[in-house]
Amino acid sequence: MMGFIPDRPQSFMHQLEKRFNMALPEGVSIFYAEGIRIGHSTLRQSDIHGERGYGACDNSFIPTNAFIQNFGHLAKRNVIELDEADAKAYASGKDIPKDAGDKQRYVVVRYKEHSLGLGFYDGQKKTLMNRIPEKIRREIINSI
Repeated sequence: MMGFIPDRPQSFMHQLEKRFNMALPEGVSIFYAEGIRIGHSTLRQSDIHGERGYGACDNSFIPTNAFIQNFGHLAKRNVIELDEADAKAYASGKDIPKDAGDKQRYVVVRYKEHSLGLGFYDGQKKTLMNRIPEKIRREIINSI
């Protein structure tokens, strides 16, 4: 069960800045509407609330894959770039052996200008662990 976290939108934005050195574009904000959402401020007045920012059961503000796919291009830290072969393997659900130096834990996984999603880097095993749900993986494979 998630404990009380004061001002979740501000706390989530702080985590994005700290972890990924990421700032959202002008006009895009983080707000609470049936969960933490990211979207243009006009979405607050509609039934469409914007992209879910992080998993509802998560206590540490780990971004969703959809959030990273939409905004991962803004990350300047904790990013792992893959070549085409590794990107295809990752998009198909495989973990990727990789020495990513000082990267740790959750990372943005990219191939060229595409943010594939959120990954988990295990520094001891020197492996990028796949964290992309199967349905989303199929969509990525079709776009590469």
